[in-house]
Amino acid sequence: MKNKSLVDVARNKTVILSIVLIVVLASVIALIAYFAAPGNDEGATGLEVVDIKVTEPKPSVLNDRTVTIDYGESVTLNVTVKNKGANITSGDAYCVGIGVITTEGSAYWQCPPDQYIGVDLGPGGTSQHTFTAWNREERPFRGECEIQGYVKVVETGEIIARSDIVTIEILYPASHT
Repeated sequence: MKNKSLVDVARNKTVILSIVLIVVLASVIALIAYFAAPGNDEGATGLEVVDIKVTEPKPSVLNDRTVTIDYGESVTLNVTVKNKGANITSGDAYCVGIGVITTEGSAYWQCPPDQYIGVDLGPGGTSQHTFTAWNREERPFRGECEIQGYVKVVETGEIIARSDIVTIEILYPASHT
């Protein structure tokens, strides 16, 4: 029988320790993946923005998602959310809001805060929300802006659904006194 040197013993311990660390790391990753994945009762929400309408001022006759205002005026939008999934969604877990599509454009608008859906929506259930966005009079702007409705997860802030785009043209008077 051959005696093992100290180097051989140390090398064997290093290999064994490396294998143990890899197994522990793989177990931790598997546990994280297991708990991060949605369970059977938590699947996709199925919430969608099914409609966005301009109610004030009256939209264009040719396109119901286009409106023209003077600077400093407001636009009122109705956003309809529908649960197209098979699960019941908790109303306090999701909120609905509107936002200007470009970050630069948001400087010219004062958008209202998000609204909780408020009621639990079963399959096919709908929820309607009204928002009024004000064009900032102190930041004159002439041209078009685009606003969109969305559904957001309250806990994470993740936007899970978006509406069609509403185009708002802002007229700026030629002479300003």
